[in-house]
Amino acid sequence: MNDQPRRFLQRVWDSVRQPPSVTASHAADTLVGLCDSLLSERGEVSGARMAGEAMAAYQELNDAGRGAFFGQLVDHYTADPDAVTRAMDAYRADPTAARLHDLHLATEPRRLELFRRLNTAPGGIRTLVQMRADLLRTLADHPDRAVVSDDLLHLFRSWFNRGFLVMQRIDWRTSALVLERLIQYEAVHQIQGWDDLRRRLEADRRCYAFFHPALPDEPLIFIECALAPGILGYVRPLLDPQSAVEDPASARCAIFYSITNCQVGLRGVSFGNFLIKQVVEDLSGEFDKLRKFATLSPIPGFRSWLMSHREMMSEALASLALDSPASLAVIPDDLRDEIMRLCAYYLLRAKRGRAPADLVARFHLANGARLARLNWGGDASSHGIASSVGITANYVYRMADVEQNHEAFAKNYKVVSSFTLARLAREVKTPA
Repeated sequence: MNDQPRRFLQRVWDSVRQPPSVTASHAADTLVGLCDSLLSERGEVSGARMAGEAMAAYQELNDAGRGAFFGQLVDHYTADPDAVTRAMDAYRADPTAARLHDLHLATEPRRLELFRRLNTAPGGIRTLVQMRADLLRTLADHPDRAVVSDDLLHLFRSWFNRGFLVMQRIDWRTSALVLERLIQYEAVHQIQGWDDLRRRLEADRRCYAFFHPALPDEPLIFIECALAPGILGYVRPLLDPQSAVEDPASARCAIFYSITNCQVGLRGVSFGNFLIKQVVEDLSGEFDKLRKFATLSPIPGFRSWLMSHREMMSEALASLALDSPASLAVIPDDLRDEIMRLCAYYLLRAKRGRAPADLVARFHLANGARLARLNWGGDASSHGIASSVGITANYVYRMADVEQNHEAFAKNYKVVSSFTLARLAREVKTPA
């Protein structure tokens, strides 16, 4: 490589290290210059080095600079309209596989190739995942940027497909870095420090996570499981750091009580269904007495739905606040029964489009589980009450029925449930 290109790259890189007075737009333009140079680069070694420089430049941008760069990704790195038109005309005149391939290449936005080349930088995939997380936070105010998010998602679904993922059991011997990240990421039942985490990793508990070879210290998703005599309905005993450790060999049921997607930038990439199925296989091989696999799940949308459907409540129930442990403690039995009926109705009948309204229900039903039971006061924490009026749900994975249940949901969004819950839902009187 002669001196002239090297001096050019040095000037570009020096321009990235700008004083605070330089505008965010200028910083974004400098990054765009690096990206344009990267797209024109032919050599793999020099391309990887330039990709690293571009990634470093991105990480130095402030919020305004990132916003300006995202705008450039929308406008500057789209497909060439003239090239698309020529390819379409050529395909109409000669509709062959080769012409169709040319059309496909013409319609691909330039940012896809840019992201592929940025991924060649050391730690490139980590920064791209962070880039999409940064991008997602701006979509409410800038919906036009969704095309960039979708392009990254398209690539991530290939780069993070099941064939690349490695499942690992997490225990107390796992690296402190990964254990710290479990505490940081846990989204269902917050981990209250190291003693709490250690109890969740004892002999009668299991924690598994998916990792990607390019991110060996970053769990993508993890699931927590308790080995128990039977199906449990209450969260508090599971989360008590002082609870006695039971003999896992005597367990008859595995209870999945928390599953957490860790990377915001990978939202939309499916991991959970693969993880649950592999954990079931592993536990079945380790413990031959296990007969049931069930969840102890939150119902995160129920209270919000309930408060917006007061016309379906009795006057007595509509007058209650339903927002604190104190309010739940004094609810009479007849109103508790009414809330349970409405919860069954919500899970079986409330829809978002044709699918169930509740996101946890959609996840487990799509994986082939059966909605088996509701538990009053199953999660009496302030978070549990705020999201689901303290009710928890048990979804049961029966291996002989999983495929059939999955097909019924995939084809017709059928909610497979117990007879008891179906009867409760039918008892709800809807307004005329």
